Amino acid sequence: MTEPAITRHFATITGGRWGARQVHYRRTGRGPVVLCLHQSPLSSLDMVATMARWRPHLTCIAPDTPGFGLSDPLGVTHAEMEDFADAVVEFMDALGVARAAVYGFHTGAMITLALAARHPQRISCAVANGVVLLTDPERDDFVEHYLPPLRPSWDGTHLAWLWARLREQKIFFPWYRASATARLPVDMATPATLQDAALDFMRSGDHYRVGYRAAFTLRSAETLRHAGAPLLATAAASDVLSQQLPRIRDASAQVTVRPGGTPDETLDLGRRFIKRHARDRIGAPTAPAALRGVMRQDFVDVPGGQLRLRRNDDAAGTPVLLLHDAYGSVDTLRGIAGGYIGRRPVLAIDLPGHGESDAASLRGRPSIAAHARAVLAALDGLGLRDIEVLGLGSGATVALAAALRAPTRIAQLTLVGLPMPDAAARRGFMRRGLPDIQPEWHGGHLLHAWHMLRDRRFYRPWYDRSRAGVLRATPRVDPEDIQSELLDLLRSRGMWRRTALAALAHPVAAQLKRLVALRVPARFAAAPADPHGPDTPRAARAFPSLPCVALPDDPAGWATALSPPELVS
Repeated sequence: MTEPAITRHFATITGGRWGARQVHYRRTGRGPVVLCLHQSPLSSLDMVATMARWRPHLTCIAPDTPGFGLSDPLGVTHAEMEDFADAVVEFMDALGVARAAVYGFHTGAMITLALAARHPQRISCAVANGVVLLTDPERDDFVEHYLPPLRPSWDGTHLAWLWARLREQKIFFPWYRASATARLPVDMATPATLQDAALDFMRSGDHYRVGYRAAFTLRSAETLRHAGAPLLATAAASDVLSQQLPRIRDASAQVTVRPGGTPDETLDLGRRFIKRHARDRIGAPTAPAALRGVMRQDFVDVPGGQLRLRRNDDAAGTPVLLLHDAYGSVDTLRGIAGGYIGRRPVLAIDLPGHGESDAASLRGRPSIAAHARAVLAALDGLGLRDIEVLGLGSGATVALAAALRAPTRIAQLTLVGLPMPDAAARRGFMRRGLPDIQPEWHGGHLLHAWHMLRDRRFYRPWYDRSRAGVLRATPRVDPEDIQSELLDLLRSRGMWRRTALAALAHPVAAQLKRLVALRVPARFAAAPADPHGPDTPRAARAFPSLPCVALPDDPAGWATALSPPELVS
């Protein structure tokens, strides 16, 4: 029997204690349902290996806890572990799950303790893998030193700290105490593993301190005394927190303490415990409820995988589809999308391999045509027929290819900063403008990427940095914006580069000729600070029958400029 795939979904909580919010989760398996709760500051990605091991026996649901991964935060700067437990119960309610088994690792283990004590009627059993039981002096020390702020700096120096912090965690526990007694007898993580951790750290941002602090300040011993559901406390022998297990004394009669062996043996121990107690099942996933005034998140199934999207349907009319540049994702389109909310239905889709979309949905070698096929398959899956499309940068190339594959579906095509360089510029950019940025053990690739993205705001081309290439428009250099773009670039795992190369090699001029011949409603557009802006006048001169729209610097104003268009010569 073929094992079920791990799929991704969103649940919408509409009337919870912290207001409307969305929870991202992964799902796989068959049998009784178990919630799998990850460690801080990571996401449900950390549960994938556990889910793969358990899915022949259990239906595994792994949510990103609030403020981590893709889940909305609780909107507070201070929360207790009991708050995270209440948030899990709200998630269960959104899924229609009355009762479930719970497994947690490290911070997730602390949430399981709080659930077993605070909501025993909702928990068939709990497995806490890696429990922290701190003395008062230890707790004070952790809270004071473990959680320095993480805020993007204009010069990217926060990235050097982040990478060093993640490496140090593999050398000492706690990470900030460089001593022989704190030394860990473990291998250093590979650059790829550190990169995954860095991406999750960036997703949570400074909020990482909220979840960590809640775990450190939970009075674990007292919580274990009030556990009202069967609970197994364990830890692998190689886990530094296995040293905490002997501290569990005077716990509830519901608590079993049993050391694990290897990590896999410890997982098998937890699975057997869950199988003895869990009987509850869960129905098929359902679409997340809509949220007014915001771009809610969802996934759509396409051949080969899933594509992530954001959408808002507050208004009626023909939907507007936004396609991001190779450097971005739906998250970097929020400013543009916000201008459409309340006036038009609007959605944005992560191109395959970008943002949170599966690269496998390309079903072969990356190309603009393959991206276009995946986008059209997503529209079919969403039941959307007639649509307006706005493509940005490389996304404009994808929009053009999609329009030629399905011209009768396009009510309006807007090409913003369509890449159309001359032959010399194309050769130069393909040689120097798209470096293959791979994780390095020292983390220097992070600064490489940071300054590349920042220089794109100053020069055209960014790598020349000569007086002739200076962009005169006021640059948008908010560190938070650059951090968001950096996250998009890194999580694409090189797909940004392959997409940009494919866009440069794509026969744009020939496709524009076909577009004009087919009389597809289309127009060019450019903003002053657009890195591709210099290409737009060339395209407009070559195709004078297509109007050209001047866009404001602020992306929130693009919807106004494009509806109806303000035409310029």
